Amino acid sequence: MALGLGFLSGPASALAGPAVVSAIFVGSHEGRFQLEIRGSEPLDYVVIEGAEPFSVSLLLLNATFDFPPEGRQLPGPGLTRIRTVVLEREGSRLGRLDLTFAKSAPFRVIKEGTRLLVRVDTPPPPGGLVLAAPGIAAARPAPAEPPARRTPPPLPAPPALSAPPVPLILELRPEVVGDEVQVIIQADGPLAYKSFALDKPSRVVVDFERAQLAMADDDTIEVGNAILRRIRSSQSSPTSVRVVLDLARPKPFWIEPQAEGVVIHLGAARRP
Repeated sequence: MALGLGFLSGPASALAGPAVVSAIFVGSHEGRFQLEIRGSEPLDYVVIEGAEPFSVSLLLLNATFDFPPEGRQLPGPGLTRIRTVVLEREGSRLGRLDLTFAKSAPFRVIKEGTRLLVRVDTPPPPGGLVLAAPGIAAARPAPAEPPARRTPPPLPAPPALSAPPVPLILELRPEVVGDEVQVIIQADGPLAYKSFALDKPSRVVVDFERAQLAMADDDTIEVGNAILRRIRSSQSSPTSVRVVLDLARPKPFWIEPQAEGVVIHLGAARRP
């Protein structure tokens, strides 16, 4: 899995109103798939790559869409599904764009002023596609190549998705408290998890089934004390996170759920 941060803004921009995506155009560039996102201002973003099926998701930070959330199925052979949704998070908004493809392919995201371009080495959809508010579709850019046939009518949109937002993991922080080490996993909501221990070498593995990392993927925090050597985290799928604690030697552990995250206790018995 791969997660990348794109031009994250500082505290000043976090106080401003959300950026607005006026339109999304799907077409071609040099015979391959291209998607263009038009924003009212430069867009900050996080990219999440998934597998089985291959998917590319863009989390548009402090942004919303100027048109209703939508999901469409397409026949392929490249793009098979596109979905937009807006997540509300403590007074701010997070616009999410999910792209699912028939098979894995190289891709890249390009930032050009107020536009984001997503290019994938896969065939473009015949005739292209526009997601926009009424009146914006006419402003669609001319395609790089003339379409091979007339644009087919759009497929009916499926019912609007109302799944709750996936919690974001904001921080992983080790702390020594008495004779134990606590790993504080701070999120913006409660986390569901499964855990197990491994030996040779000693490890504690915690899988969060519905979560996304706000920090860089495949991150490692070196600790190096008598109980905990390091903390490793990765985005194992677009909506799941794995955290691995590398131990200096086998130790008991237990997990304390919190309203916004969890605390993993190492080296002490569970409290009553």
